[in-house]
Amino acid sequence: MLLTCFTTCAFAQVNNTFYGLARSISPTNEVYLAELNTSSGMVTNISSSPVAQVINLTGASLNPYNNTYHFLGTNEIKTIDLTTGALFNSAVISNPLANSYFDHFRFNHSDSSIYGLLRRSIFDSITSTTTTEIYLGTIDPQTGVIQQISPTSVAQGFAMKGSAIDPYQKVFYFFDGPNIIGLDMYNGLIYSSVPVLSPTGGANTFDNISYSCVDSSMYGLIKENHSSTIYDPILMDSITVLDSTTLRLGKINPGSGVVSVISPNNITNGGFAYNSGSTIDPSTMTYYFNKGDTVVGVSLNTGLVVSYTPLSNSAGQFFELMRIHSNCAEAIKPIRLNGSTPTFLNSDQSDQTFTVVPNPASDCVNLKYDLLKSGPIRIRILNLFGQLMYDKTTMAFNGTNNTMLMTNQFSNGIYMIEMQQGEKTIRQRLQIER
Repeated sequence: MLLTCFTTCAFAQVNNTFYGLARSISPTNEVYLAELNTSSGMVTNISSSPVAQVINLTGASLNPYNNTYHFLGTNEIKTIDLTTGALFNSAVISNPLANSYFDHFRFNHSDSSIYGLLRRSIFDSITSTTTTEIYLGTIDPQTGVIQQISPTSVAQGFAMKGSAIDPYQKVFYFFDGPNIIGLDMYNGLIYSSVPVLSPTGGANTFDNISYSCVDSSMYGLIKENHSSTIYDPILMDSITVLDSTTLRLGKINPGSGVVSVISPNNITNGGFAYNSGSTIDPSTMTYYFNKGDTVVGVSLNTGLVVSYTPLSNSAGQFFELMRIHSNCAEAIKPIRLNGSTPTFLNSDQSDQTFTVVPNPASDCVNLKYDLLKSGPIRIRILNLFGQLMYDKTTMAFNGTNNTMLMTNQFSNGIYMIEMQQGEKTIRQRLQIER
C-alpha cells in the first residue's frame, strides 16, 4: 500500500456557466450571446447589441481556454467574447478544395481545434441526380478556412442527433441515421460504424448526445413514440396515430452500438429541441437538455430529473446551442497518439476495474484497481480545468492493488483521477467534500 501526502496547491475557479444564443424573430431577427441560470430559468443577454440576424443550428463550440464562443451565421463563422458578448471576429467560411458546408462542429479540448463535418452536394448532369458527400474537417475561426481531413467521403448524410468528441481518444462521433460512426480525428477515416441497438427494440431513437470526460461515456435521450391503431370512417381503413412521446436518459457504447437505460421511468412527456443540443455539468454529474420552453436536468447516476426549469427570456423567444464552460476542460492533451489504435474507455460499467472509496472523500481516499501484469503505473489528478494537481509513477503488481492518497489539503470540488499502465488509461471522478 502506498501512502502519499499532498503539498498545498492553487485551484482555479471552475466556471459552470451555461452559454447559448438567445434568438428573437419578432419584431426583428436578432441573435445575442446569453447565459442561463439553471435554477431560475432566467436567460440573460451578455451581448449589448445583436451579433447576428440568423444562425446555422447544426453546430457551435466553446473554447474555455480563451473564453470564446463560435457559431455560424449565413456563411460566416463568428467569434464571441464570453465575458462581454462582443463580436470580435467574423470570417467567411472557405474550403480551398471545394465548396462545402460545415456542420455538427464541436471544440476539441485536447488540441484546441474545432472539428466538424464537411458536407458537399454533387450534381450529376447526366443522370440529373444529386448525391451528398461527408468528410471530417477542421476550421480556423480567425480566417474561416476549412481543412479537409478525410481523404474520401465517410457517409452520404447525417442525422440531426448531434455530435460528440472523445478528446482523450481523438474520435469524432455522429449518426448517419441508423448507425453511430466514429471518425479518427488524426486521419478522418472510419474506425467504427455500428447500428444503434435500442434497449427496448422497435423504432425508438437515441438522440442529443454529449460526451462526459468525467467517466468517458456518451449520454443521450432515448425517445419512445407510443401509438395506437384506430379506424378512420372517412378513409374506411385503419390508421396509426401517435399518442405520446416519452424520454429517458441513456448511455451508448460506441464500439457496439448498445444503448443502456439509466432512467427508471419517463423523465418528461413531449420532445426536445434538437438544435439546442445537450450539455453535461461535470461538477454535479447532470445531463441538461432543452425542451424548447424548459431546460431539464437529469442525474447521470440515477437517471432521475433533478431540475425542471421553465425558461424566462424577455429579450428573445429561443435559447439555442447550449454549451458549458467546464465539461472536458481537463482534457488538455490526448491519451491516444497518432497511429495508435483507438480504444473504447469506460463505455461499459461491467468493464470497470478502478474504484475510488470513499467518494465523495474528505481527508483520504483508497484507489483499488486490478492489473493483468506487474509494472509501473502512473497516477495523475487533475482539476476540472485540466491543471495537474498530482503526478506520480509507482510500481504495481499483477492482481488487486490498493493505493491510499491523503486528500486533506485539497479544496472542495470535482477532480479527475487517471491511472495509466502502458497504453491503457482508466479514469474516475473524485469529489472532495467536507
